[in-house]
Amino acid sequence: MPDGRQHLLFSEAGCALQLDIRGTSLSEPVRLLTDAVLPAAHLRARLVALEGLANIMGRGRFPDHRMIEPHGRRLRVVLQALDGWLDGAPYRDIAIALFGEARVEADWRDPRDHLRDHVRRAVRRGRALMRGGYRKFLL
Repeated sequence: MPDGRQHLLFSEAGCALQLDIRGTSLSEPVRLLTDAVLPAAHLRARLVALEGLANIMGRGRFPDHRMIEPHGRRLRVVLQALDGWLDGAPYRDIAIALFGEARVEADWRDPRDHLRDHVRRAVRRGRALMRGGYRKFLL
């Protein structure tokens, strides 16, 4: 924890929730703080994440519905990453297009490579869709 950040990943049956913990240690009780006023585009995803965390803490498992951010947004990120990759864009440029320059400047060189891994996974998922993975949406 050299930079005061820790990551906690909950994962179950294809659902995942990752918490980015800053300024405290997970070896002690912690208090969750979240912004009350959010841009409308992020509000639903944040509420779904909080509902999932509440279920994990209260029942020890994810809620019955999918915990990941809404499928439409996730698919859009995957397709945009694939489009950039097909155009020959470097992963960093793809990240800027997806998340903005400020986020990339802040997180691209993070030793845990979270943002780089996110872009790599999005490209990999896009390539899998291109190779026929899209068929699962048709069933």
